[in-house]
Amino acid sequence: MVTTAVIFDLDGTLAYTIEDITTAINKMLDKLGYDKRTLEEVLGYINKGARNLVRLSLPKSVQDVEFIVDSALGIYEEEYEECFLEKTKAYEDVISMLEHLKDMKVRIGVLSNKQDKFVKPMIEKLFGKDTFNVVMGQGPFPTKPNPACALHMCKAMGAKPFRCIFVGDSDIDIKTALNAEMTAIGVSWGYRSVEVLKDAGAHYIAECPEDILKITGEIVERNNAKKKKIKAPRAEKATSAEQKMAAENSAEPREETEQGTE
Repeated sequence: MVTTAVIFDLDGTLAYTIEDITTAINKMLDKLGYDKRTLEEVLGYINKGARNLVRLSLPKSVQDVEFIVDSALGIYEEEYEECFLEKTKAYEDVISMLEHLKDMKVRIGVLSNKQDKFVKPMIEKLFGKDTFNVVMGQGPFPTKPNPACALHMCKAMGAKPFRCIFVGDSDIDIKTALNAEMTAIGVSWGYRSVEVLKDAGAHYIAECPEDILKITGEIVERNNAKKKKIKAPRAEKATSAEQKMAAENSAEPREETEQGTE
């Protein structure tokens, strides 16, 4: 049996998080003396990291004033640390879906543009400590849609990229999957529309967590069937994405200037 892996986005895919994010943003804005944002406005600002979220939440007149953005980002992180588990919850049937994937011997991971210091405790609180094989928030690797971290996780789980599935609710997630040459599944229950996911190039759209099980089951069978057809052991060539990552990351992973909390 070959190894199949599934990498999940966090916000809007595994968990409903937007209310706590909005709370932190509005407390930040209140401290700075700016008007608050609606939940719908904040939804439009997420997916590209905390600095981008904070910048867009500020009035347009100060969005390019970096020392104000710096100050606002620090306040936002302090406020989010106080509330990031208050209303955040796992989506219905997601926990059952994850358990079934593990029963299928599929390896599972989480990759988020949210900072790692928030991702790991959130995952542990919502899904348990040992549910996932690998959990990574923003840290030494570039943020999605750069494929470097997804490819790193894939390797850590012992799977080739073409045998990996990336599941997410945004165009950023779909682009990450395509950049890494993985199968891209978009979920319809998240923060972006199905049209956005299709336009980004999603291979599949999941209307419910059970759809992820069905699609993954089909891919596992296909992967195993391909393996049986190989008559003699042979080395598998690296994908172009892997080759590109090796060239760009021959040294230690670099630190990004843009911090990431979705």
